[in-house]
Amino acid sequence: MDKRTIELAVALHGHLAPGIALGLRMSELALLHLNTKKGDRHLIGISETARCLADAVQAATGCTPGHGNAYVEDYGKLAITIGDSRTKKGVRVALRDNAGNFSPLMNKWAMRLGKLSHEEENELSKRLLDMDKQYFLIQDIAIERSQDFENSAIARCSVCGEYIPESLVEKKNDGVYCKACGGNRYYKVL
Repeated sequence: MDKRTIELAVALHGHLAPGIALGLRMSELALLHLNTKKGDRHLIGISETARCLADAVQAATGCTPGHGNAYVEDYGKLAITIGDSRTKKGVRVALRDNAGNFSPLMNKWAMRLGKLSHEEENELSKRLLDMDKQYFLIQDIAIERSQDFENSAIARCSVCGEYIPESLVEKKNDGVYCKACGGNRYYKVL
């Protein structure tokens, strides 16, 4: 794994956690398998957990939510997918059931058998960056996602007056509503 990519992942996440190291190694294997490289504008990156792997995929591939090509499908699994939006071909990389044999620290961390000390976390993270392919399930797959660029016309919410893409409005009675004013709000105005 390239040193700059590791540094980017650490800067993004805050530290080199085992999940970051694992996600970087998985991404490296996926990119090699696809015979492509970081920054290809047709890449799609999917993490199957909303934790560290998602940050690692972003750093390793260049896929970001802002580019509309980074997704989290939170299945709670230590697995990632990298694909090509043009061909819909991808590769899914997951841990094999023998991954706990990689090291006692790996088993402790992956199976949540106890909290790792900072020293243990650092040791495991460094080792995971070079984890052997035998511990990974690498599958050729067809992806059912595409790059998600919102480009519909803009509308104005009848209640708050804020502007939103028409594809995201809720139409009720004779008004146009944003999600928040339509009742799907994640926040409360104080």
